[in-house]
Amino acid sequence: MHTVYNFEAKSIQTYILDSSKLKDMIGASEQIEYISHGFLDDILDTLALNNLDKVKFARKAGGAFQAIFSNLDDAKRFQAVWTFCVQQAFPGLTFAQGMGTDENLKTAIESARHDLFKHDHNAFFPTLPLAGPLVARSPRTGQAAVSRAKGGDRERLDAITKTKRHEDFRKGTALIDKLKFEDRPIFWPINLDDKDQEEPDDKTFPLLPDNRFLGIVHADGNNLGQLLKAIQEQLLDKPDKKTTVKHYAKLLIKYSQAIEDTTVYSAKEAIKKVVTKVAQQQFEIMPARPLVLGGDDFTFIVRGDLALDFTNVFLETFEEHSQKELTKLKNNFHDLKPVLPEQITAGAGIAYIKASQPFYQGYHLAESLCKYAKNFAKEHVKPKERVPSCLAFHRITTSIIDKYETVLEREFRRELQNNNGIQLTMQPYKVGNVEPTVKSDELVQLDGLKELLKFLPRVSHGTFRDFLTLLETSQEQAESAMQRWYDNQKKRGQTKLLDDLKEILEQLQLDKQPTDSVKLVGSEIKLGENRYIRTPIGDALALLSIRKGSDYVPD
Repeated sequence: MHTVYNFEAKSIQTYILDSSKLKDMIGASEQIEYISHGFLDDILDTLALNNLDKVKFARKAGGAFQAIFSNLDDAKRFQAVWTFCVQQAFPGLTFAQGMGTDENLKTAIESARHDLFKHDHNAFFPTLPLAGPLVARSPRTGQAAVSRAKGGDRERLDAITKTKRHEDFRKGTALIDKLKFEDRPIFWPINLDDKDQEEPDDKTFPLLPDNRFLGIVHADGNNLGQLLKAIQEQLLDKPDKKTTVKHYAKLLIKYSQAIEDTTVYSAKEAIKKVVTKVAQQQFEIMPARPLVLGGDDFTFIVRGDLALDFTNVFLETFEEHSQKELTKLKNNFHDLKPVLPEQITAGAGIAYIKASQPFYQGYHLAESLCKYAKNFAKEHVKPKERVPSCLAFHRITTSIIDKYETVLEREFRRELQNNNGIQLTMQPYKVGNVEPTVKSDELVQLDGLKELLKFLPRVSHGTFRDFLTLLETSQEQAESAMQRWYDNQKKRGQTKLLDDLKEILEQLQLDKQPTDSVKLVGSEIKLGENRYIRTPIGDALALLSIRKGSDYVPD
């Protein structure tokens, strides 16, 4: 009899980012890592279950695991103790769990999965103490206060924040240990502001002077859920050969480890190639901080001017390194050869916010940007083809909207006549070597945007800002303004500058450039009954303003 128990911490990113204090985010991310690496082992040891004959794990990462017990009573005993311990050790963390039992392993796995989705056993578990009328509250959360912060103004802390700031979690060593560099010492920031320092060795995030832009980067692998399902079917749907629990668990763990190794390696390459080049104090304090780094889950906070290049390197490396990891899996486990792809790609979203803005809303926008990039990429390949790696970004200038589709409708799309319109962005942008096979001209390479970004300092930005303003009301007026600019540049003998701009615009799929003008709109996309022509100028100006640290970009 097989008994499968699934556990998943829910809304992990919300739990981590539900604070404006970096130290609280670090503590929460450390807790999530500790759940399946340390805390779980302690509970198993206490119950005398840390034995492969009694329980095997097919997944164990990122606040989630799948355990396969050989005995139903052991599984029930573990579930009862585990539920109580998680509730006591991690107040405020919601989770779901499911259990299934059957002689057939596949049936037990499916039953546990259905039970996991059907029930959220911790949805309404209250955090104690309750905040009654005579109870002092935490000014940051409004929850009942149970302690005070060290140093500074001795801020009152609720139970959730207190556990996040526990000395076992506040340094965030578990994630940092994954990103160690053997050849040099580095330090990671714990605070965004010097006034939040509680310990003498606490490091502050090295923001640029007069530039407090941060990038919340969220990345996610393409079609990994479908791939996991295919692997399970390959192992469990064999009428001629029965897969043992040991073999099933071993292969699933190896697959999960390959994905995590790819994620960690890609993060280290992005840090090495982008972040460390500008780290302060001789390669010491990093202008970045990992918040989620387990499996294919990836969330980083990066200094705003570095976030785009950081994400670009991560996605390219993820694509390249996944091929090496999957090749090793195929060579070591021939069962997986028929279902493993050549490589895995990913999508990413970057939400640019000021350090004082709410991080949890910024994360939800980053997640929405990532989802948009992945879905757009999937629309540009045929079924079962590899999906290109893509990224999308947004600089928050008004109230935070956590759905990028809403941002597109409100800020970037303008309806004209006869179901035609203009979209003031060309996102998402493609990175890596996997090419689209359907409507390929709609998916623009990020390298083109980066070339445009390098070009802009050579010209007056006011001209391009005016172009965008006019474009919102009249394409004809906008193009007339650019024609006057073109003629003036030509009279001044700026032929090389104009030729360089045309080459970049053609790289951005803005059609063949005319001989006597420049065309800043093109690359039409169709959405339902509407057709939109697009321009990359707004994207480039937004990135330029992030590098300058303000909405205004001087000429």
